[in-house]
Amino acid sequence: MARARKTDPATSHLAASEGEASGRAHAQRQLCLAEVLKNPGKTAAEIAVATGLERHAPSRRLPELREAGLVRNGDARICSATGRLSITWFPAQ
Repeated sequence: MARARKTDPATSHLAASEGEASGRAHAQRQLCLAEVLKNPGKTAAEIAVATGLERHAPSRRLPELREAGLVRNGDARICSATGRLSITWFPAQ
């Protein structure tokens, strides 16, 4: 499920494959999903803080969960972790 864009370098495609093979991407998706279910309406950066994930991991995994029909985007608001306008995440309905 982890992916790289067609225009990304070969190293990005390799990293995506390794993340899936190692189970790391799956574990990150599970942490993100659990946090969205427990605390709906957080931004990706807030989810990173809450779960202890590297700050970019939720930004990669949440769209994968959305494609799987497990989460959806909410309205944008100012993120408490970054101070920037950011999309929020909610359980899929």
